[in-house]
Amino acid sequence: MDGMRARDADRDRFVDLIEAAYVDGQLGAEDRELRVTRALSAETVDELRSLTRDLQAPAGAVVPDVAASPARLTLQLVAFVALAVLLLGAGVTSLLALAGGGESDSATSSGVAVDVGSAPAEPELVTSAPFRMEAARVRAFLRAYEAEFGTLDAYEVGFYPARVGVQVPVRGSRPRSELWSFDGGWRQDAEAAAVRPPSPVVDLGALDVRRLFANIAVARKTLGVQGGRLSHVLVDTWTDGQPTVNIHVSNSYGESGYLKTTMSGDVVRAFPYDG
Repeated sequence: MDGMRARDADRDRFVDLIEAAYVDGQLGAEDRELRVTRALSAETVDELRSLTRDLQAPAGAVVPDVAASPARLTLQLVAFVALAVLLLGAGVTSLLALAGGGESDSATSSGVAVDVGSAPAEPELVTSAPFRMEAARVRAFLRAYEAEFGTLDAYEVGFYPARVGVQVPVRGSRPRSELWSFDGGWRQDAEAAAVRPPSPVVDLGALDVRRLFANIAVARKTLGVQGGRLSHVLVDTWTDGQPTVNIHVSNSYGESGYLKTTMSGDVVRAFPYDG
């Protein structure tokens, strides 16, 4: 039994595999719903694995790789400790040589020139990974949004396969917003403009990401769009003043439909393709 505690990222990966198996025809709707529900509430990695042991990985699906085994982790820990001891010993030897030998600041006892007075090198900047419409990347976007703008409020958010568009509130006495795009980095697309009333904001912190991706799979399966793919997800309050999540599915023939849900993932209404 693998008693390791499951993380949200682990649950997301197993839910993705279950959804892929459902779309592949391996699971019925009731079985899929049961497995997704159990995966979302699983507390250990073993619980997650037990839900997918009988499934074949569909073409293109990513098989979850949760963590290294305890034995491997032990070996990695031993190697790390050994390396730390070696480095610590080398550092102590160099300090003793400098203190006792009267060496200048630009040399060590080995005669290799160093400049101990120079400032440490600046760390290399790491850019964000390119955005893709995946659960982990949506969570990364939410963290990046809060870090950039100091809030999780937004007037409207559009999630597309490779980018996110956001109407970001501007502080002031009247409703204003700026249009920004995120594809792994931020870009401002439009200056501040008035927001049409009524203008309640959406709290993106209330978005249930796991339920969102479960509903995307449901939309593709049930909206009657043959060969349908996710077009975009629109989060806003424009319809009735309440935050809604609208999952749009379309195909190359121009056929489309959408599924309307709450922020917590409860389905409000389906709008299937009516052709």
